[in-house]
Amino acid sequence: MKATTAAITAIGLISSASASAQTLPRGFVYLRDVDPSIIQDIRYATANNFVGRPLAGYGAAECVVKREVGLRLKAVQQELASQNLSLKMFDCYRPARASLDMVRWSQNGHETAADRRYNPRIAKTELFRLGYIASRSQHSTGAALDLTLVDLKADNSARIDPAKSYADCTAPVAARLPEGSVDMGTGYDCTDAKGHTAAPSITPDQRAWRKRLVAAMAKQGFVNYSKEWWHFSLPAAGGAAYDFPIQPWRN
Repeated sequence: MKATTAAITAIGLISSASASAQTLPRGFVYLRDVDPSIIQDIRYATANNFVGRPLAGYGAAECVVKREVGLRLKAVQQELASQNLSLKMFDCYRPARASLDMVRWSQNGHETAADRRYNPRIAKTELFRLGYIASRSQHSTGAALDLTLVDLKADNSARIDPAKSYADCTAPVAARLPEGSVDMGTGYDCTDAKGHTAAPSITPDQRAWRKRLVAAMAKQGFVNYSKEWWHFSLPAAGGAAYDFPIQPWRN
């Protein structure tokens, strides 16, 4: 969810709304073309996210990134593979319109039980002020990512049961929404102090997983955002923000 706080007017919006599938701005790639072994679970293209519906611009659940970012993710994945681990991508390039969609959601005056699952202690109207969402996101440059680790030896088959009432994102892993990944102490997009990377309230095992993820990403130059254990960026690959929609991948 992490976004910078610069005004939307500062965005160098490069809109390619007419782009067809497989047509990306120069320098962008589909991650599956770089490394198809990296697991993808692009939440904002689905209803399984804090807004409860697909966000504007997400026409497909595909990870799109700058080419350099993709190559560095591939290097991370190759190191993890020897440990029977894999990256799982939750969000990659994010159209600028999606960030504005988040801001509008936070200001719509409605707060539901589903909202509280992701924001158990923070009112949604406070998310902008506290830096969890903003009108300009690093994701829109193609150089920021939300991700986690998957233990390939574990049973990752659990799926969301629509009939089940899940606890909020800070609850023990067995009580919250299943994510098919290692237990990082909170669910993805958990706007709570427990979601801060160095949160003291998590268990030693959860802390070890976070450190393992941060260390693996840091070897390839990725920087973690301290308020979100899942958010990383590659500063050197940033630049202008884009607003082209994410289209289906075609081989």
